[in-house]
Amino acid sequence: MGKNYFTEYYNPGISFSTVGYIFLISLVFIVGSKFNLNIKENYLTGIILFLVIFLTFKRFEYYSIILSLLALMIIIMVKKNYFSIYYRETYVLGLLLCFLNILILGKLPLLNPEIRELSLTPLFVLGYSFVLVSNNFGILKSRYPNYLIFPMVSLLLFILYGFRTYIIILILSTMIMFYLLGKKEKTLYFALVGSIITIVLGYITILLLPQNWKLNPFELLWYRVTFTFDVFDKICATIGLKLFGNYSLLTETTTGYIISQEILNYSHNITSTIFGPPIFDGGIIEVMIFTLFVSISLFKLYNKTKTNKLLIPYYSLILSIFIVSIEISPYPLILLLIPLSIYISSLNSSSEQL
Repeated sequence: MGKNYFTEYYNPGISFSTVGYIFLISLVFIVGSKFNLNIKENYLTGIILFLVIFLTFKRFEYYSIILSLLALMIIIMVKKNYFSIYYRETYVLGLLLCFLNILILGKLPLLNPEIRELSLTPLFVLGYSFVLVSNNFGILKSRYPNYLIFPMVSLLLFILYGFRTYIIILILSTMIMFYLLGKKEKTLYFALVGSIITIVLGYITILLLPQNWKLNPFELLWYRVTFTFDVFDKICATIGLKLFGNYSLLTETTTGYIISQEILNYSHNITSTIFGPPIFDGGIIEVMIFTLFVSISLFKLYNKTKTNKLLIPYYSLILSIFIVSIEISPYPLILLLIPLSIYISSLNSSSEQL
């Protein structure tokens, strides 16, 4: 639809290879929902720590070991149920880390778009991880209207950073929480609030960015989605329905610049959907394996939430990240969520602690 609307920028229609990959991805995702993969906790911990070092070493070198230690700390906190027991404390700690990051920057990312990428520090990553997880536990364990404090304060925090991605993750995660807890009306209310905030941020983006946009905020959002799908279409058309690839992207922390150079002939950190990079990197085999394990991990964790409400906050957050990643394509770092989802679903924490 977008390619037909923005005819000034895109050619209508999609390639045969794109249709083939979409059909294949959908089929494998459905098949994956029927599997129940069981792996021991210590093996999963080892896989997660190995992936952290493997996926970040090329960019951060030996600092990746520090990142793996932070990952181990979070795994222990999940294992010991600390996020559930101390959700208020971890939430405040996350807020403090995010605000400290702004103080160190010396500028507000919302009003200075050029420093937004610089604000993506390990301090911010750890801070927003605590905020997002504790936000969901606050909704689960607090009473109305106190639990509304968590998503509203979190929204204000991420607005200061100006990243719509984190705002949308928060909105989706909170909506999924409300929905799975049977609070359907609040799901719709928060969706409305989130939509308004996204549109307002679109206006702010247009005003602050140096580009001279002819599009309104709604069109800008639609254009972004259309651009991402168009890149995905170009990847599928360029690679074709081939079985294997060179698997070079698996050692990269980000893939946007590489794909942009190869597909669009200029260097920019573009998005290409969550499935574009594995198709570009490894064709049919890699995207099938990736889709299969994504499906297995998500459905396994979802099924566990039916008998253990303490897992709903984790599932809501992980599902929202996967949904947003359909557009932003954070491959291969998104691979970390697969063993993490299986690890969380293997925990024996009891919902009696609620």
